[in-house]
Amino acid sequence: MQALRLFLGAVGLTCLVSPAFAAWQTVQSDGRARAVYQQGNYELWIYCRRGQDMELWLQDRSLNGAEFQGVDSLMMWVKLPDGRTDRWPVRVVQEGPGISGPLAVSDFNLEFFRNAESFELDSPQTRKVFMAGDMRGTGAARLAFLEQCGI
Repeated sequence: MQALRLFLGAVGLTCLVSPAFAAWQTVQSDGRARAVYQQGNYELWIYCRRGQDMELWLQDRSLNGAEFQGVDSLMMWVKLPDGRTDRWPVRVVQEGPGISGPLAVSDFNLEFFRNAESFELDSPQTRKVFMAGDMRGTGAARLAFLEQCGI
């Protein structure tokens, strides 16, 4: 019995420390869609609600949020396989262990998002890179934004 408890504890700990997603995950329902990316202590949402602008939300999953002090903007760099890069500036406010703000998008940069190879999310003020990764799964998110929110 003790061995079983140790095994289940180790499995649970592995699930907590391992990234939950290896790619962007899309969640959608009636008039809402979000693309979610998790890496390390951070979870990023890019989401829409029908009739409203898109938003970006970055949460510190440790629920601390201390690294967001002094951050009033983020820059998301989106890179295509051919090397072209688009940048998405976002003015943010801190809300507990997260920061969020409106995300100004166009068909042009949403196509970048859909076809991109990689991204990086950083703070121009603190020069901290919060996350960087691949863009697998963003095609489904782009379609969900269009279907659910008309964006």
